[in-house]
Amino acid sequence: MKFFKTEWHQVSSKFNYDIPDEEIIKDFGSIKRFKEIISHQEKQSFSGLEPQGEKPSGEEFDKFDEFCHDRGYIDREDDWWTERKGGFETTFEYEGETEDQKK
Repeated sequence: MKFFKTEWHQVSSKFNYDIPDEEIIKDFGSIKRFKEIISHQEKQSFSGLEPQGEKPSGEEFDKFDEFCHDRGYIDREDDWWTERKGGFETTFEYEGETEDQKK
């Protein structure tokens, strides 16, 4: 008999970048401004980072996303915290389940 188990997890992924300061200054004017843009990213609520400086424009947010995407990260650390804490859901199904339910 073939059957399938699906585990539904949540994971947090930390992407590590190492971008030369010169590239950041070329695209954003200064390291300070780049740090300010980072501090205004919406998903910073878990880090406790307070927004600094002037809120970036929509164009600056887009430029930041593009900049990170184009440079790529050097390393990625995944924490499958639901697996570590045992807090995940599981579902099961088996081959032919649909046909059995029609009977």
